[in-house]
Amino acid sequence: MAEKVDVTIRIEESDKDRMDEIVEALKGGGLDRVESHKRFMIVNGSVNADALDALRRVKGVASVRKDSTYKTQTR
Repeated sequence: MAEKVDVTIRIEESDKDRMDEIVEALKGGGLDRVESHKRFMIVNGSVNADALDALRRVKGVASVRKDSTYKTQTR
């Protein structure tokens, strides 16, 4: 099974009226733990790493970025 990654998805400004439809399409592409922020045209969620390209192909998606997490070093 593919590793789950957290992602931030930016929606095209020109598709702001289709935000709900785009979120449903992203869910259909495997996105879960979805949080949508219509005001900022951003969707956050989690997806299998091998499904990133499918999310990028959803009409209205401007970009898909894997979120990075940072851990402090222990001494």
